Amino acid sequence: MVTAPGFSFKQTPSLLKIFISISLTISVYSIIPEKIVIENIYIFIFFVIKEVLVGIALGFVVQLIFSTVEMAGQIIDFQVGFSMGSVYDQTIGIQGSNYGRLYYWLALTLFFVTDMHHIVIQNLLNSFEIVPLTQSSLGGNTVEGMVKLFSKVFEMSIMLASPVVLVAFVTDCVLGIVSRSVPQINVLMLGMPMKILISFFFLLLFLPNLLQLIVHIFPEMNRYMSEFVQSLAR
Repeated sequence: MVTAPGFSFKQTPSLLKIFISISLTISVYSIIPEKIVIENIYIFIFFVIKEVLVGIALGFVVQLIFSTVEMAGQIIDFQVGFSMGSVYDQTIGIQGSNYGRLYYWLALTLFFVTDMHHIVIQNLLNSFEIVPLTQSSLGGNTVEGMVKLFSKVFEMSIMLASPVVLVAFVTDCVLGIVSRSVPQINVLMLGMPMKILISFFFLLLFLPNLLQLIVHIFPEMNRYMSEFVQSLAR
């Protein structure tokens, strides 16, 4: 609930978060093979902290995949000049780029439409079977997997942003040629709105392909979540 996309927003009702948390707790309780009796309060606190950290880490892996899509929008914003007009995003409490938030909400919509939230919940339930509650240590391959995931994030961000960025780059080249050919034209005043309009037009043109690319990223998220859970038990 703290880090999962769609539920970590400030505007998400607290009652909804509590209801989902209780529902997940009941589901998890039903798959625990046996009752665990912990007599020492300090050991109990340790296990609680461990489970909280594992849950936050799983949500962070999901959020990192969404950051891939948002980073692609930020790259486009920087190329077309929208980065200067960043607006305050009340949903997360920080400055957000225009294309970045557009890409994020597209990905979030597809996330629920394609039932990927069921996969996230399933991975959460599997974590209790792979990493038992009484396991006091975690695997050492987790950090290596997170480093690989970070590198994959940058790769997928560039892949998502490349069509519109390429169009903006070609527009810059054309404006550069125009400024050399016709010095009387104020390219600085003309170039900014032109790049914004052209990039938005090509974004609409590439939108079906963009949605397909985002949908293809979700299986990667499932794979990385599964690998992350498996690495905790190694």
